[in-house]
Amino acid sequence: MDKNMLVTLTALAGLAGALLSQLMIGFFAYINDNRKKKDELEKEYRNKKAEIGENFCFINAELMTMMRKNIDYWENLGDDRSGQTLAYMRREMERLDNYQAQLKSGNWKYNLINIYFDLPFDIDAIQQANRRSHQLYIRVIDLSDKLRTAEAEAREMLYPAYNMAVFELCGHYETVYKHMQENMTAVRGQLLATFGQTA
Repeated sequence: MDKNMLVTLTALAGLAGALLSQLMIGFFAYINDNRKKKDELEKEYRNKKAEIGENFCFINAELMTMMRKNIDYWENLGDDRSGQTLAYMRREMERLDNYQAQLKSGNWKYNLINIYFDLPFDIDAIQQANRRSHQLYIRVIDLSDKLRTAEAEAREMLYPAYNMAVFELCGHYETVYKHMQENMTAVRGQLLATFGQTA
């Protein structure tokens, strides 16, 4: 081998080494960038999931408190109460209804819960339960108005239907309340699992 050939082969080997080295650097940079992107996406998803979960738990807890007050209201309405007590209870119920409407109207995050979490009582079931609650509530209100305007004799005939309607409403609220507790437990467990903890 002559000297020129040796210099040429050495130069080509050096060039090949430099190209291979640049190729490896580029490949590892690409892999590292993809890993960083994936980590950032996972972090963003986890943060959004935590935000949605916290929001859901807050609103669910507020709604459960209101539901418990509704149940107490309807169960105690049949007891002998003074006019002032009944008026106070009605005002309190109106205040709770207004607060519930405010919570629902201003909080779109609550509706995103099915995207991030698997719930035993999903949004479709919640909406169906809300429709049923509305029907039962209207029935109780209608019977209540009839009781207020009915003659004494007719009133005695309406009391069993009214009591049954209140009983059905409270029973429905209790069922929904239990489902909401299950949802809270599911969200809490999934959030803890997201952060590598157990309940």
